[in-house]
Amino acid sequence: MSETKGLKSLLSKIKIEYVIVIAFAVIAVIIILGGTEKSESNISSIESYISNLEDKLETSLSKVNDAGKVNVIISVDSGMETVLATEKITEDGVTTETPFTVGGKTVVLTENYPKISGVVIVAEGANNLSVRVALINATCVFLNIPSEKIQVLDMKR
Repeated sequence: MSETKGLKSLLSKIKIEYVIVIAFAVIAVIIILGGTEKSESNISSIESYISNLEDKLETSLSKVNDAGKVNVIISVDSGMETVLATEKITEDGVTTETPFTVGGKTVVLTENYPKISGVVIVAEGANNLSVRVALINATCVFLNIPSEKIQVLDMKR
């Protein structure tokens, strides 16, 4: 019986702020776990996005004078970044930030594709310095990345 009294006194001492923080933490976990269904579709979406970029770049770079056949591989840092709308609630001096929902659905502000971490270009004409420079410059412009992230290799014949 003394354990029951001890538990009741402990629960009565817990401030409402802690209950609110814990409730928001539980809601956040539910949102994160609910988002796992989307993660598989995000992976598919990212793979499709990268494949599309590779195809476009291969098609364009193969048209560079003396480039010949071209293969492109693009690597990325991480997955999609989803930016959620949030609202700040201050209660009893405690500020918490929670996802903003409309009709029970979290409002998404933007979804950003992953940043490109590197590009490998394998081209038949890569041993020609002017072709190599043209391939690098075109890739920099197309993907908006610095030349340090691009490696051009001569294709095996």
